[in-house]
Amino acid sequence: MKRVFFVDDEPLIAQGLNSITDWGQFGIEVAGSANDGELALEQLLKLGSVDLLITDIMMPNMNGLELIRRVKGIHPRTKFIVLSGYEEFHYVKTGITLGIENYILKPINIEELESTIKHICGDWEREQVNRFRQEEEWAVLRSNVLQRWVNSEIEIQEFKQRAQLLGIPLNYKYYKTVVIRVISEDKPISQLYRMNGLASECEMAAQELLGSNYGVICFPNTNEDIVILYTFMEEEHLSHIGRSIQAMAEQIYSLVGLPVWSSEGEVSHGLAGIQASFKLAQNKFQQCLISGGQSVEYDREGGVEIELSPAPVCDQETFSRILIDGDIETVQRFIDSLLSGTLHSERFLRQSFVNVAIELMMMAKELEKHPDYSEMLGPLLRINTMIGVRQHVLSVVLRSIERRQERKQEYSPHVSFVMEQIRGHHKEELSLKTLSQRLELHPNYLGQLFQQEVGSSFSDYLNQYRIEKATQLLLHTEQKTAEIAALVGYIDTSYFFRQFKKYAGVSPTELRNMYSR
Repeated sequence: MKRVFFVDDEPLIAQGLNSITDWGQFGIEVAGSANDGELALEQLLKLGSVDLLITDIMMPNMNGLELIRRVKGIHPRTKFIVLSGYEEFHYVKTGITLGIENYILKPINIEELESTIKHICGDWEREQVNRFRQEEEWAVLRSNVLQRWVNSEIEIQEFKQRAQLLGIPLNYKYYKTVVIRVISEDKPISQLYRMNGLASECEMAAQELLGSNYGVICFPNTNEDIVILYTFMEEEHLSHIGRSIQAMAEQIYSLVGLPVWSSEGEVSHGLAGIQASFKLAQNKFQQCLISGGQSVEYDREGGVEIELSPAPVCDQETFSRILIDGDIETVQRFIDSLLSGTLHSERFLRQSFVNVAIELMMMAKELEKHPDYSEMLGPLLRINTMIGVRQHVLSVVLRSIERRQERKQEYSPHVSFVMEQIRGHHKEELSLKTLSQRLELHPNYLGQLFQQEVGSSFSDYLNQYRIEKATQLLLHTEQKTAEIAALVGYIDTSYFFRQFKKYAGVSPTELRNMYSR
């Protein structure tokens, strides 16, 4: 709460200000009162800063204006309201130069006082927002510089110059990089937590744990991970850092309540090796899936042993029959048999299982009338656990079966004609206008009919169909993206990229990177 202090040489007024209004409704508590300026200054020095000072002008020993000058010199953010028994232009003018909020004549008008307090509360809120923005802007600038540094996107001299301005320590002998990932597979972690704030809390906690012999720098990277740089002077300090890494992972878990995966890079001798240390730690997330059964997972320095068991192989013919039958329990057993994660190792080669996951979902999507690839591919980028992969595949496949069961009705002859034209001529220029002329219908009526029966607009359905064909070519051929765009009906490659991202949830390049034949 904010604090207010009263000063008036009339004791009844000083005491009466305490009860003249309900200060609590404004988020303010009364810190005290005094009957002259000198006594007030003495008490204020003991109390520390107050947020609001309400003072009379004419008082013995030290008048109100002098008290304001003295307090303002010590605590510049304190706000002031001046009281006076008579109006005097000289005092008003001086008060304005000192930055008082209001000059109120006695007897005090309660409505005027409360109106002034509300105005001051608004100023406090704006000041708080501005301070937060300044702190946040500084944290964002610092994070951006550090992100560029660990990703080798900034020259050493430029980094050193910026590091000095931002208080980033450079004079240590050893550096160790740790990357901590919060496992949030439903939505990006940045939508749940303020990443710079999370990094700042970790930095303070780690620094307090390790003491002054170490430096700690925490910042979020572009993948929404928390990067921790430990800096130290002696090799024997490394054992203490090991305990800190575990404590930091557990600290983040306690803050967010989501599983945490910690990955260590190698110790770097000086600044030059930080990028390699960061890359090693980061690569483990790209190479592996974790089981997902633990609240905190650790990958120690020196790499991760991945048990290279035979990659799961999907029996496409069997799965096709299961999909057509639509028996939920049988579908679930088949998916579990491929994505069970029953290996003795707690780490699984990511690419093998992601390939199978995409294969299973694609087979289900190919049976839909107008598949939505964004729900299938987009979330895969965020999934880090075997449990998450299995649950995602199962939910996509089951939704696909439900949609097919719901849409078993036949289309009207006019809509069936449009569907046939899309399937047979999607590579060509197609529009409702030209198709409606062939059917001798008004294009608006045909568009409404299509929307009503199919559940999406003609343009959406055409784009989804083209993206479906493009996805199959991206996954099963070596053709260039521009060639594929032309093959499915897009002359403008940049427009194809935008449409693919819109309907598939990932870019063509991201899709190919996720899936390797």
